[in-house]
Amino acid sequence: MNKSIRIEAKQLAILMGASLLTDSFIQPFGRESTPQSAQLGIFSFAIEMLVFAALFRVLRSKNNTILQTKTTTALFLIITLLSVALEIIQGERFYNYVMQSKLSVGAFLGIVFVIGFYGVYSGLDALSRTAAMIVALTIFSMFLLIVSISSQLRFTNLQPAILNLKTIANSAISQLYLPPELFFWSILFANSDSNQKNQSSHIAPVLGLLFAAGSLFSLIGEMTLGYSYQQQEHPLFTIARLGGISVFRRLDALHVSVWLLLFLIKVTVYLSMLILLIKKLFPNLKNHWPYYITVTSVLGIFLIAWSQAENTAYKLQQSLLAILFILALVIPTKQREQLQ
Repeated sequence: MNKSIRIEAKQLAILMGASLLTDSFIQPFGRESTPQSAQLGIFSFAIEMLVFAALFRVLRSKNNTILQTKTTTALFLIITLLSVALEIIQGERFYNYVMQSKLSVGAFLGIVFVIGFYGVYSGLDALSRTAAMIVALTIFSMFLLIVSISSQLRFTNLQPAILNLKTIANSAISQLYLPPELFFWSILFANSDSNQKNQSSHIAPVLGLLFAAGSLFSLIGEMTLGYSYQQQEHPLFTIARLGGISVFRRLDALHVSVWLLLFLIKVTVYLSMLILLIKKLFPNLKNHWPYYITVTSVLGIFLIAWSQAENTAYKLQQSLLAILFILALVIPTKQREQLQ
């Protein structure tokens, strides 16, 4: 097995969890930000996590089929290229939205790709250890955030919601999407060092953490801002700007720094998967050529989609993921094949 993908199941779960957690802080592009109360949001999060668990269960049982043919491997490569370009677009916008000192697009891309290069060639094992530290920092950051706004939390700010099956279903459907991480997770788990019949993928605690985080953020957001919480583009950042502890009146820079570290972990995970897919399709590429090809391809999609066709790119990504999921179901599973 390639050293770059040698990783234990627990480490893989931490890495995928960190990547998925990023969406709680930096609003993913393309998803409908439908105004909804915290109560309705919690029910929607619960349904979303149950759907993710079901999707992963299916993908895990068919994890060898995606890379079994060149057609599905190439399709997955295109999807991942679209995904990382969209993530970088949204990350760049978030950075320039929250930071007073602006970075040019070129400088931001340069920093992301240099850090990505180091992360990719350090291997998933090292990346997962970094992700574990950043998740710990994120938990500490959120503890400070709650303490800093504790005096502003009001139960009376919670908005009433009409909770019936139709309302909850409509809210959940509007928020549902196919995350590429579920596909990455199933493929890498199939080839992990500790993959045995009795080896857990640890998805339950990860999804439980994501549900708890999403629910907590909805509650503290609405308890702080009331109805206006539903109108914010980056609600957690808005809350962070309001909080302070003693003489430390502006802690938002600390929180944003941690959130951007999560973003870099997510992008590096996507870039790592791109390298693996390129090596799978073109095994004769040597040295760092797979990374150079990756950067060139991502830049091309970034320039095409940026400020012009982002909604189209997102819809295309989700449509292709759905097609890939269907293909994984219908292609017969062959004997397990190691990633090269």
